[in-house]
Amino acid sequence: MMLKKLLLLALAVPASLSAQFQLDERQLILAEQSNVEKVIDKAVNYQMAEYGDRLNTDWKAGTFFTGLYAAYKATGNESYRQQAYDWCEKAGWKAQRKTFHADHICIAQTYLDIYQDTPEPKMIADIQSRLDQYFGKDKLEKHESGELGDGEFNGRNLWWWCDALYMAPPVMARMSQVTGDPKYTELMHELYWDTVDFLYRPEEGLFMRDRKYFNKKTGSGKPVFWARGNGWVYGGIVRIVDQLDKDDPMRQKYIDLYLELTKSLIKYQQEDGLWRASVNDPDWFPSKESTGSSFYCYGLLAGINRGWLDRETFLAPALAAWDGLLGCMNTDGRLGYAQIVGERPTKLIAQDQVDYAQGIFLLAAAELYNMNLTSEDFKKVQPKYEPHLLAKDSVWTWFNDERAVQNGQNLLLGGMTRAGKAKLNIYNKNAALAAFKLHEYELSSWTEKDDHNNPSFLFLNDEDLLIAYARHNSAAKWEYRRAKVHQDKRHMDVRLGEEKVYKTPRNTTYINLSQLSDENNRVYNFYRCIGWNPTVSWSDDGGETWSEAHEVLRSGDARVRPYVKYSNNGKDRIDLLYTDGHPRGEKTNSVYHIYYKGGKFHKSDGTVIGTMEDVLAGKPMVPQQGTKIYDGAEGGRGWVWDLEYGKDGAIHAASIRSNDHAEGLDLRYMYSDFDPKTKQWTCREIGFAGTRLYRGENHYAGGITVNPEDGNKVYISADVDPVTGKALAAGRYQLFEGTRSGEKWTWKQLTFDTQVDNLRPVMPRRRGESDFQTLVYFRGHYRTYRDYEVDQVGMFIPAGK
Repeated sequence: MMLKKLLLLALAVPASLSAQFQLDERQLILAEQSNVEKVIDKAVNYQMAEYGDRLNTDWKAGTFFTGLYAAYKATGNESYRQQAYDWCEKAGWKAQRKTFHADHICIAQTYLDIYQDTPEPKMIADIQSRLDQYFGKDKLEKHESGELGDGEFNGRNLWWWCDALYMAPPVMARMSQVTGDPKYTELMHELYWDTVDFLYRPEEGLFMRDRKYFNKKTGSGKPVFWARGNGWVYGGIVRIVDQLDKDDPMRQKYIDLYLELTKSLIKYQQEDGLWRASVNDPDWFPSKESTGSSFYCYGLLAGINRGWLDRETFLAPALAAWDGLLGCMNTDGRLGYAQIVGERPTKLIAQDQVDYAQGIFLLAAAELYNMNLTSEDFKKVQPKYEPHLLAKDSVWTWFNDERAVQNGQNLLLGGMTRAGKAKLNIYNKNAALAAFKLHEYELSSWTEKDDHNNPSFLFLNDEDLLIAYARHNSAAKWEYRRAKVHQDKRHMDVRLGEEKVYKTPRNTTYINLSQLSDENNRVYNFYRCIGWNPTVSWSDDGGETWSEAHEVLRSGDARVRPYVKYSNNGKDRIDLLYTDGHPRGEKTNSVYHIYYKGGKFHKSDGTVIGTMEDVLAGKPMVPQQGTKIYDGAEGGRGWVWDLEYGKDGAIHAASIRSNDHAEGLDLRYMYSDFDPKTKQWTCREIGFAGTRLYRGENHYAGGITVNPEDGNKVYISADVDPVTGKALAAGRYQLFEGTRSGEKWTWKQLTFDTQVDNLRPVMPRRRGESDFQTLVYFRGHYRTYRDYEVDQVGMFIPAGK
C-alpha cells in the first residue's frame, strides 16, 4: 500500500486544536520593566490629554484613576500620584448623587487608595457618611437602585448587574481597612454572596450580566456571557481580597470563586492572546476585544503575584494576553477595540476607545511591572522536557500493545483518526527536514470512529514488521498486515503488505502481539473474543497463517470480562495483569497476575495453574486462580494500566483504584512490585489521579505508564496535584513524572496547558541504538471514546535520566 499522506512542516504547526502559548524572547522583551513603564506612560498621557480640562467623576473615570494610582504604586512615578490627587481634589473627595447605586461610589476607590498612603480626614468623610446609610436599611427604592421598584435591601436588588461587583464592594473592603471597623466588610460579604447566588452560573463558571440575560442566547444558541461583565467581577475579586484581613473567614471563598472563574475563562482565550466580546461564543463577534481581555490579563498576573496561580501554567497565557493588548494599542497610547458603554457583546473596531479601558489596562500593566521578569525567571518556568508534535489526528486506548515502538531514532505509533481509520505514524527524531520527520500510513480498509481500534505492532526482525488491528466488538474478525522496513538514522520507509483477515468465532476487541524466541519465534496474539474473555491465537510462520482461537480465561456470563495488560520478554515469557471485570459493573474489582512460560500458566510465585493443552481442550482458567495483587473489596474498584519487567526478575504493575467506588470522582494511582526473592507483591497507593474523563466511563483515568528501563519512575496524567489531590487551577489533565526513593514518591509536573488535556502516556521500549527514551501521549479534546480531537505528542528524555 502506498504512503497515504506526507505531512510537511509538521513541527511548524502547534500540536493542538486550541491556543497554546509558549514563553519566548519576544514576550520577555515586552515584559521587561523598562518597556512596561514606557507603555504605562503612553497610556496615561493619552488619557489625561483626552480629559483635558474636563472633570469626569463617573464610574468610567473612577476606573481609570484606580488604574492610574496602581501604576503609581508600581512604578513610584510621582506624577501619576499627583494627577490622581489633583483629580480627587477637583472632585471634592465626594461620590456621585446616588448613594445606593454601585456606579456612583466607584470613584471612592481612588480616594481610599490615596488615604491609605497619606491619610487626611477629608478624603473619606463623604464616602463614609454614605456607606453608613447602608446599615439598618430594609427597602430599596427604584430611584436608588436603578432597577427595581420597592425591594428588599439585599445583594440581588442592590447590585443587580455583575459590573456592580467591581464598583462597590472594593469600596466597602477599603473602608473597613482604613477605619478598622469590620462592619463594612461584614455587610459587603452578605450583599456580595447574595448577588453571586443570583447571577453566577456554576455549571459554566461564568456570570450573567443581569436578569434580562437569563434566557437570552448568542447567535449559535449559547447562553450570553459578556466579556467585560465577567471582567468586572474577576478584577473586582482581586481588589476586594487585597483589602481583606488574612484571617477573614470569607477570604478563601473569594479566592475560590476567582479560581473557578480562572478555570472557565482561560479555556476561551484565543490564539492572539485575547478574548472576544462573547466569552463562550467567540465566533458571534469575532473581532478583538480589549476591556474584558485587560481584566483577564490583570487577574492572571495578579493571581500569579499573590500565589493563587502557579507561574508554570499561567505566565505564558498572561503574557500572551499582554502581547495581544499591545496589539490593540496605537503609538499614541490609545487602547482600541474597547467595548464602549453597554451591557452586551457587540462588534468592535480599532477606533473604539474609552477611559475605563485605559484604566483596566493600567491595572494589568502595574501587575506586570511588579513582576520584574528576567531571563532567569523565564528559565525557571520552562518545562523539563519540550513537547514535540509526533502525529496529527491520532488517538489510542491503553489495551492494545505494543501501540508504540521506539526503533533507533524512529518512533512507530498506532492511532485512530477522527474519520475512523486505523493508521501507522512514523516519526524520525533526527530528520534534518520537517518533510522527512513524519509519515502516515492508512491501515484499515474499514471505517469506525472508536479509540479502541488502534493497531498493535511487532518487529519480527529488523526488516519485518507485523501489524494487527480490530474493531471494537463490532465484527467477528481482526485484520493484519506484514510490512517491510528500511531505515537509517534519518529516515524510515515502510512498505505495507496487503490487508489480510483472520475470522474469529465471536466479535473481537483489543489486539496484543508477542513473539517468543525460545518457542521458535512463535507469535502470539492475545485479544478479547470468546465470551468477551481473553483469547489467544498464534502463528509459527511470522504472521502468515494463524491457529484457531482459544479462550484463556473465563469469567462470568460472557458480559463480565477481565481487562488485561500483557507484557513479554521476547524470549520465553508472557505476563498478564488483569481484573475480575469492568469496574463499572464489578463492585469488588480486584487485580491479578499470572504468566505463561514453557506451555504452562503460573501464579506469580511459579505455581502452575493451567497449561496451554488445557486451553486447547476448552478448559480455560478462571481469573481468581491467579495471584491477587490488589483486593477491590478493601480499597475500591481496581483497573489495570501498565505492566513492565524490572531488574533481576522484579515486575512492576500500575493500576488505579476508585476511592469513591462507582462515582469516579476520586481515582488513585496504585503501584505494585513483585520481589522475586520473597515471591510476594507489594501494592501501594502512590498518588491522586483525580476525576473521571467523562460521565458514563467513571473509571477512565488520565493514565499511567511505567518506565521500562527504570521501575522507580512512572509518568501519569491527572487533573489534580498527585500529592494533595487538589484540583489544578487550569482544570486540565497534565503530565507528571514520578520518581521513587525508598518508599517515597516525588512528582514533577511536565505539562502546563490551559486549553487542552494531556492523556494516556506510554513510554515504549527501545530497539536498536538511541540515547533517548520517548514519553508519548495525546493532547487535545477528548470527550468520549468516539468523540475526540487530539494529536500525539512526545517528550525526548535522555536515557538514564
